[in-house]
Amino acid sequence: MLWVMIARMVIPADGSSNLSDPTIMPLFRVYKPVFELLEAGSKTIEVRTRMLRGNEAVFQCGRRIIRKPIGSVVSFDLGDEFFQNNWQNISPQSKNVDEAEKFLLSIFPDGRHFYAYLLK
Repeated sequence: MLWVMIARMVIPADGSSNLSDPTIMPLFRVYKPVFELLEAGSKTIEVRTRMLRGNEAVFQCGRRIIRKPIGSVVSFDLGDEFFQNNWQNISPQSKNVDEAEKFLLSIFPDGRHFYAYLLK
């Protein structure tokens, strides 16, 4: 069977896979400071510019890996009420909402629309 890699998820080329399949896990590569925040549990929302499907997120930093269940996914723009209310869970190291916004834009300079993965 031919397999194709799409958005860091492996599904059969014939499209027969169900994207809500619990065996599909998006891979998030993160830097060490972010990995440590996730590991400590102080970062509970991971943000990306693409929608990835799956019930469990896999975070990788170098050779280290942790898995966290995904509770839900929320679509938002900078300045939305969601970001204003949750910036501390997105960027725990930031002192205010403006710093959190600058942090996101330093990672995603062209991004204005984001997907928030709420981790359990």
